[in-house]
Amino acid sequence: MGIRSDVAIVMKEAVRGHLTPEIKVFLEEWGFYEQARVDESDITKDESVQYGRITKDDLGSLFIAEGVKWYHFEYDDIAAFYKYMNENHDPEDWLIVQACHEYPESTDGDEGEWHDNPFGLRKCVSVELTWD
Repeated sequence: MGIRSDVAIVMKEAVRGHLTPEIKVFLEEWGFYEQARVDESDITKDESVQYGRITKDDLGSLFIAEGVKWYHFEYDDIAAFYKYMNENHDPEDWLIVQACHEYPESTDGDEGEWHDNPFGLRKCVSVELTWD
C-alpha cells in the first residue's frame, strides 16, 4: 500500500541539457514524461509586452510522474537524484514538487527554487467531503 503521489519537476534548459545518462535513466524508470516545454519559438519578440513575456531564462521543461511512491528519504535512488540536483545545478534553475505527502501542508519532497517558472508549477492542496 503506501502513499502515492504525483511528482513534477521543472528544469531550465541549462539543467536539462546537462543531465547525466544515469539521471535520464532514473527519470525514465520512475515514469517521468515531458508534459510541456518552453523553447526558442516561445520567446516573445515584442520587448514592450511585460505580462506573460517569455525570455531566454524561461527556456525549460516540465516533467510529470503520476501515482508513484516518492519516498525521497527511504529510496536510495531518489535520495541520489536530489543529491545530484543540489550538487550539480543551481537551485534557482529547477524545482521538484511532490503533490501529496502524509500531511497536506507538508513540503517534504519539495526542493529547488525555480518558483517563477513559466509553467506555474506549485502545490495546490484541496480537501473535499463526499457521501452517497
